[in-house]
Order: sequence, then structure tokens, then C-alpha cells
Amino acid sequence: MLSSDLSFALDFADRAGSTVRDLVAGGFDVDVKADATPITTVDRVLNDRFVAEVRDRFPGDAVIGEEASHAAAGDRTWVIDPIDGTRQLILGIPVFMVSIALVVDGRPVVAVAHNPSTRETYRATLRGGAFRDGTRLAVSDRDGTVDAPATVGGAGAVPVAGGLHGDGLVRITTDGDLVPYRYPWPSVFSGCKVAEGAWDAVLDGSRSPWDVAAIALLVAEAGGTVTDRAGADQRYDGPVNGCLLSNGLIHDHLTTEWGRPNRTPPPG
Repeated sequence: MLSSDLSFALDFADRAGSTVRDLVAGGFDVDVKADATPITTVDRVLNDRFVAEVRDRFPGDAVIGEEASHAAAGDRTWVIDPIDGTRQLILGIPVFMVSIALVVDGRPVVAVAHNPSTRETYRATLRGGAFRDGTRLAVSDRDGTVDAPATVGGAGAVPVAGGLHGDGLVRITTDGDLVPYRYPWPSVFSGCKVAEGAWDAVLDGSRSPWDVAAIALLVAEAGGTVTDRAGADQRYDGPVNGCLLSNGLIHDHLTTEWGRPNRTPPPG
């Protein structure tokens, strides 16, 4: 039986996906925020709707959203990115996602990530596992050795062997050289790839909890390891210190490399 919190998040994400498809089909406006990042009608509509529904359904809960928030005095905070991957939405690249997490006393306990384009939904609950629709997820078992090179997304500069792999990915071994690059994938899409075992790690330099709260729980419940950029635990109901999400086997190595003073933080 699904908890009322998870049911709410799943229902909202599903309806949000329908709204996204309708707005994309009919056209939407694009503006630029003060920080020079884009915002669309889609972002605003979904964020405002989510805040209103939380205030109605859970009046004691707070909301932290990329576009709008709602303060409350309790220890329950909903964290939403109405569209993670706004640039990709504008360009029509089907990797943008709706991301929702319920954080209790700083710790994610419910996570939902929905791809409106593919209609896939990722979900996780604390100690309840992670799933893509009806399929249980598990992180990979690649350890970065020559026989099992690891695929890492989202790095500003990490040790690699074999150069670039695919679009914006690198393969690492424990004694590779440094290759800096920027990657085209949004945070939530990338985290889902780690949770399902397609990628082995993501290094996310974001300071914003809405970029990483949901995927932190998804990866952890899929058997992975999640820390801040220094390898420490952190809260997800306020600014974060980056986020490293991995299959666990290469986590310590990536933490060491990413934490060196001369490393360029990855884009958020």
C-alpha cells in the first residue's frame, strides 16, 4: 500500500506530465531570470500549482521550489523542481523531468521523478527501495578497473582513461589523467541513470536542494552512495554542498579527486 505522501507525489507528477505535454503542444513563453537562466510558462504553472496543493493537502508542510516556495514551522518540507532541464525543454530534448521530494528533518523520505516525454516515473521511499514504474532499480557493479571501467556524468574535471565516452560522459580508472568538460544532461535525469545502473556516478555541483533531493533518495534506495562533494552527509531542506551520487564502488575515489583544490566544480 502506498503512503499518502507518495500517492500525492505520484499523482501530482502524473498530472504535471499531462500539463507539460499540453503546454508544449500549444506553445509556451520563455523569459530570463535575474541569474540569467531561462524560465518558461511550464515552470511557473507547475510550481504555483504544487505550492497551492501542498497548502491545501498538508497545511503544516513547507515547500521549497525553484520558482516559488512556502514557509511553515514543521519539520516536513516538500522540495520541487517543476522542470529540471528547462533548457532541454526549450530545445525539445526529452530529458527534462518533474522532480519532487518530501524531506523530513533534512532527510529525503519520498522521491518522485517523472519524464513527461517518455512517461516514465521513478519513485523511492526511505527503506522501501527505488523503482522505475514497476521495475525495482539497482545501481551498477562497475568498479573503475580496466576490466570494468566506470561511466561518470556531470564532472567538471575527473580522472579519465580512454577520453570522452558518449555524449558528455567519461570513463575513469584510478590512475587516469584529468579531462575537463561540460555535460548536457540535467541533474535529475542523470541521477536516475545512476539509480537504474546505466551510469556509475554523477558529480553535481548544484547548491540548490531541488536539483538533488529526489535523486539522493533514488540512488540511495537503489543501493548506491550519496554524499556532498566532500564525502559528508548533508541536509536537503536548504542549500547543499554539491552532490556526489555513485554505485558506491568508486565513491571514495571520486570524492578525493573532486575535492582537490584545483578541480573545477561541475555545472549545476
